[in-house]
Amino acid sequence: MKLEDIITDEIRRSVAFFLDFTNLKPGSTGFGMTADSTKTPKRASIASVGYALTAWVIAAERSILPKDTARLITAGTLRTLLQNTCHYKGFFAHFLDAETGERFRKCEFSTIDTAICLNGVITAAAYFHDDEITELAEALLDRVDWGFLVFEQDDKSLFHMSYNPDRGGSYVTGKPGFISQWNNASEQKMMYLLAAKNLGSVQARKLYAGFSRDIGEYQGKQFIINPLGSLYAYLCTEAWLDVRKYLDPYGVDWFENLRLAALANRQFCLENAEQYRTYHSNSWGISSGDSPNGYAVFSSLPCFGKPYHDGTVSIWSAIACLPVVPAETSILIEYLYTKHPQTHGKYGFFSGYNLDAQPPWYSQAVYGIEKGCSMIMLENYLTGLIWDVYTNCPYIKNALNILGFTEKVIPNISTKEIIEPGEAI
Repeated sequence: MKLEDIITDEIRRSVAFFLDFTNLKPGSTGFGMTADSTKTPKRASIASVGYALTAWVIAAERSILPKDTARLITAGTLRTLLQNTCHYKGFFAHFLDAETGERFRKCEFSTIDTAICLNGVITAAAYFHDDEITELAEALLDRVDWGFLVFEQDDKSLFHMSYNPDRGGSYVTGKPGFISQWNNASEQKMMYLLAAKNLGSVQARKLYAGFSRDIGEYQGKQFIINPLGSLYAYLCTEAWLDVRKYLDPYGVDWFENLRLAALANRQFCLENAEQYRTYHSNSWGISSGDSPNGYAVFSSLPCFGKPYHDGTVSIWSAIACLPVVPAETSILIEYLYTKHPQTHGKYGFFSGYNLDAQPPWYSQAVYGIEKGCSMIMLENYLTGLIWDVYTNCPYIKNALNILGFTEKVIPNISTKEIIEPGEAI
């Protein structure tokens, strides 16, 4: 099978996951809620819902679903989010009952997971141009009280990471309330865009300036790292925002930053290939995901402190790098598809694999946030669809202007640049 056919097949199978693991029962109070993973089909993740909303856009554009069907699913999901889904000041509970939309146990009200959901809301509204969807999306965006989570520390404005009012709840170690903070460059960059209109230019710019820009290096080139060097944190915002086109207010090129981060992650695997059989030039990617010992968050150099990893390759995070390092990622996709058929199934590639486990281990799980992120990036590689719809919508264009992003001068080249297997090792 040709590389482009593999990619197209993976996108279709990704949409199939969202169709099969989303509550699409008419009249259900949890309509539109998407499972966190195939392991926990009754427990929804609000972030998975954001990726599902984006999946309906891809499905409509590719005629996987009739556009009117995708529109109806989208509208129903937004009604659920506005009327039934548990939230606090507009911030959704991280996990929910897939049948009812009620908060799962005492989980936290999460900023990043809410932001991912809202990215899906924005994308859907911008694509369908439907009056009802637009009205629901605006109500959801206006409801979020971003100022509730802002605080000052050392003359810097920061966001709290989450909020939990319940003693003994998720991440609550003492007094209930605010939990941790976003003080490094990580997956939260989308939050500054989402909050800009609500907070105004002065506060929004101070928040964007508040997180630290810690520096790492790849082959003599410096770039901004996240604390764990995890691919997911580099990919999360960039899946929707077309950072190829912009420099941030401080001249940071986040696309180049992502490219260097992906190459550094791959290089770290190559440097550890003698110790771990799973790592080599065609098999790399250290991130969060399924592992022989359950869900884990692995780290790669450059990072804060000592990296933690066990030979597990996070397949989804590597293939999501296709638009930024196409030669290296194309070979990986073709290699896994042909040499390790155990790595993919009904819903495309599974979460990860580890040949160093005894016996060699292949995940049988699919996670909504993983499948969603890789699906979007593969679509962006082929057509630029999600980058175009999200980045060019008025809400995001206005946010970029408020924060002070400036357009780059770039050559007029096609997004799609198929690299045939064998061109780079």
